Amino acid sequence: MNSNDVVQEIEASIARTALKYDLLPYQSKPFPQSQPSRLGAIARLFGLDAAPLENARVLELGCASGGNIIPYAMLYPDAVFVGVDLARTQVAAGRARIAALGLTNIEIRCQSFTEIGEELGNFDYIICHGVYSWVPAAVQDAIFRIIRARLSPVGIACVSYNVLPGWRMMQPLRDAFLLEIPDGVDSLARVAKARELLGFLKDATPDKGPYGDMLRNWADRLASLPDDYIAHEFLEETNQPSTVRDFNAGAMRNGLGFLAECDVPAMILDNYGREVAEQVRARAGNDLVESEQYLDLLSGRTFRQTLLVGGERMASVNRALTPESVAPLHFLAPAGTRLERDGEAYVVIDAAGRRLTTSSATVADGLARLVARYPASSTLDDCSDGETDRELLLDALYRMVLVGMVAVASEPVCAAHDPGERPVANALARADAAAGSASTTNLRHEWVALDPAILALLPAMDGSRDHAALAAALADAALAGRIGFTRAGESVTGAAAIREVAKEHLPALLAGLTNACLING
Repeated sequence: MNSNDVVQEIEASIARTALKYDLLPYQSKPFPQSQPSRLGAIARLFGLDAAPLENARVLELGCASGGNIIPYAMLYPDAVFVGVDLARTQVAAGRARIAALGLTNIEIRCQSFTEIGEELGNFDYIICHGVYSWVPAAVQDAIFRIIRARLSPVGIACVSYNVLPGWRMMQPLRDAFLLEIPDGVDSLARVAKARELLGFLKDATPDKGPYGDMLRNWADRLASLPDDYIAHEFLEETNQPSTVRDFNAGAMRNGLGFLAECDVPAMILDNYGREVAEQVRARAGNDLVESEQYLDLLSGRTFRQTLLVGGERMASVNRALTPESVAPLHFLAPAGTRLERDGEAYVVIDAAGRRLTTSSATVADGLARLVARYPASSTLDDCSDGETDRELLLDALYRMVLVGMVAVASEPVCAAHDPGERPVANALARADAAAGSASTTNLRHEWVALDPAILALLPAMDGSRDHAALAAALADAALAGRIGFTRAGESVTGAAAIREVAKEHLPALLAGLTNACLING
């Protein structure tokens, strides 16, 4: 096959994939770990400069309908955002949302990656999520070339991909689907056939070992996964997982260097125990990629989100992390983090059960401030007062970052930890609710589902209404038939009763919106 034939086959494959995404669009959501604020923080953690987001330029390759970059375009009106995708249906949906929001700092282009040239300029952040493993090898190489060509001098790229050998555990399922389900039927019909086939295989397999366990486990998992995930993860024409070693070899061939993973704690060898850490260090030497390869062998990881920078910047990377490495950053405690007293000690516990213990009352006070400020971010200064031992507090925050109890960001999350007398919901949430959307993106760049009561309440939360007026707006929505209230299992009827129950429900709704990080601080 000559080079022209290869190019034509690549373009044909891309066109076939784009058509499938048109017929069954992938739900376009925010990806918290790939947000520019997270990428900038990780770069600074390892001693590199990163562009401030207030005037950054951000490119997303494979942006779908812009669910991952539109929220950032709302937050940073002086920054520039460009998305590129081949699925016309999703591009049209993204453009319609941008127009409805009145945004002028973002565009979504319908074009192939192979057509991207100098006209787009350079970018401080490049995101390529859920694309690399699902395109032919030549397009994978083109992704690296585009990133290298379009990165600014302080640019950072985030590329996600399926990882070997862990993804091999999922390959038998994909093989079974592709063997039995023809490609000539529409995507939803193929998903329905996949669900039916897996149900049959689960019930009929005589295997009591690993293969049977795989079928049974995946049958349970797929029952709760959406159709778009099944279609594009298991039924696409191309799905080429890669080892971290091969992925980084391709990046290096194109002048890029491996900076880190979005999941920094997964890179910290000591998190796997002293014996494992010592053995991995002995086997991998000082080679970070080889260390990561051993961690993949040990963990069976199936998916990575890797940060890349220009190869010339690698000499400036400082991997000797210390507490001072995190000092300038913003800290985000996850939901459910709490501080408890344990005898003479104080213990911070997160929702995953990870614990940090301190005997210092002033450090405990600082960590209590961190927890109390949820869902807002905190700086070291936010957690300190005149009595705090800042050095010990910084060490505690550093250890929490390394084990994953706290995330870091380069920019603050200005969210309320109390709704206040006249709550102001973030502008995107208000607009999404007014449009009747079933979901929105919060100030932490997380996906949030919106139920009917919240849809009715959010548009009124522009700061002009106190709690009494918000309760009245909620009652009006109920009287108009847009929502309903129940009490003791019975529907509430009558204007007076509805207005009373709206007042009763409002505090819990506001608390939920605050906890969901939808109210401006």
